[in-house]
Amino acid sequence: MSDMQQTDENKDEVTPESLETPHEEQSSESFGALKCYFYTPKRGDVRGAFCLLFGEDGVILDDVFWATRDMTGIGIDVAEGWRTLNKSIPVMGAYEKSLGEKLNSVTLEVLTPALRAELLQSEDTEFQLDELGEEFCKAFERATHCFMEIKLRLERLSRQDLVESGVLMAEKDPEEETESSPQAEKSPSFPGTLITCVPVIDPARGKPVSELVPGDLLNVKIQGGVGTTELIQKYLTSTSQEAVFPIETIERKDDEKTYVLLSISEELRGLVVVTKDLRLDVVQHASIKKRLISVNLDNVIFFGTLAISLVMILIAVRLLFF
Repeated sequence: MSDMQQTDENKDEVTPESLETPHEEQSSESFGALKCYFYTPKRGDVRGAFCLLFGEDGVILDDVFWATRDMTGIGIDVAEGWRTLNKSIPVMGAYEKSLGEKLNSVTLEVLTPALRAELLQSEDTEFQLDELGEEFCKAFERATHCFMEIKLRLERLSRQDLVESGVLMAEKDPEEETESSPQAEKSPSFPGTLITCVPVIDPARGKPVSELVPGDLLNVKIQGGVGTTELIQKYLTSTSQEAVFPIETIERKDDEKTYVLLSISEELRGLVVVTKDLRLDVVQHASIKKRLISVNLDNVIFFGTLAISLVMILIAVRLLFF
């Protein structure tokens, strides 16, 4: 009888909750949105903001960076939610390209992947943000030669938050995915930021998908309106440029899908997925050169006319006064 009671007690010690808890802890993922607003309070000629989304491994999932010399636009409040902030950042003022590229590079040098991962794991986030703010101040001041004020805030996010915003895809059950598509193939992967593009179709003069080769300049439309994609769209609109990017790789799959990877920048790629052999709008290199030649020719004519006008003015002044 006593042996049976001991057995029952041991069974009671093992509960479903005790078995499920470790699994739930292992499956939980945390993400973060680091929001920053920087400005020069004394001279008042530089300001900007950025919002970086990253996971526990420190890899950037999405980012928006903006720098401007326009001090008349709206202000930025880092206490706002990251989605609201991303919509406010591009309307701060006219984007200053050279300044933005310099400060963006400095930001990535200071905020390393290891430091991003440490931010999410830290229990004393406020202390780390204070130290990080000081590092940003020093780095930005060296880059701009201006005294800087920095405001930082870390917003913790869940996978569901990023799935609902379209940054991440919803996870599928591995067993269901295996049953439905045992030989499913993944689209090309890229360690940087990958955005979805839609090709522009030209039935008359376009180039068939089967004839595309790396190096072709493909005219596309960028899909989405959040984060990086919104930033690119606004930049192309403000500079009156078309979304024309060179093809980096082409992968043709057994399921008759063609994956075209476009090189947009050093850390940014565009992905085009085509299911039929359509004729796509491919910009010829000659037309690009022709545009550059026409622009250079206009510059030569303008500066030539300006030089002749200055010479004529000098001659007139000399005849009048000497």
